[in-house]
Amino acid sequence: ILKKKPSKQSFGGKLFQGLITFLVYIFFRPKVIYADKTLKKRLKNMPCVFVANHRHHFDGAFSGAVLRRYKPWVLVTKRWFEKKKVGKMIALCRTIPINLEEADGEWFKTAEEVISSGGTLMIFPEGGLSKDGKLGEFKPGAALLSAKMGVPIVPCANFGTYRFFIGMRQKFYVGEPIESDCPPDMRHSKYARELIAKAKTAVSEELELLEKRYGKQVKNGEKAD
Repeated sequence: ILKKKPSKQSFGGKLFQGLITFLVYIFFRPKVIYADKTLKKRLKNMPCVFVANHRHHFDGAFSGAVLRRYKPWVLVTKRWFEKKKVGKMIALCRTIPINLEEADGEWFKTAEEVISSGGTLMIFPEGGLSKDGKLGEFKPGAALLSAKMGVPIVPCANFGTYRFFIGMRQKFYVGEPIESDCPPDMRHSKYARELIAKAKTAVSEELELLEKRYGKQVKNGEKAD
């Protein structure tokens, strides 16, 4: 399914990705918040794995747009690539398919190539949408990649309900990188479990911070308690 090489994108793909970014900023008026003022520059040219909560189908396009300066490759379930029109559009962007229905090692190989070439990834460790809005279990794939490649995990929080044009702006919080330094006497898989637990705690704390600052996330037409 992945016809382009990691870190390589066609000219048409770049134009289309630029259009998506433009639309994201027009429709959702995103506000990107960094945990530290220096973080925005520190992340530049730093191979890393961004992870975030997953509440909406827009999350992939949105995160790719707001993190555009870092050019992340977004992990997207293979089912979306199999949809004729939508699949072709998704394939134009910096995306990597992952089969969630069975064991899939291809995405990991591609992700390793991206990191090796100095790139970044955006992964949603919950492995699917959160139906009740609560943070679900984080699967260890992102952390295993971080442990094996020795690159940091950057915990992020996507906050809001994607209100078009009016209402609360969509927020995206970028947290401090969690360094990855697996001890030589520890398996990557064991270290990954520790890393992903830290990442989930960080994302949870970021969501709590945003809720205290901006109020609860509610769907269109609903009112916060």
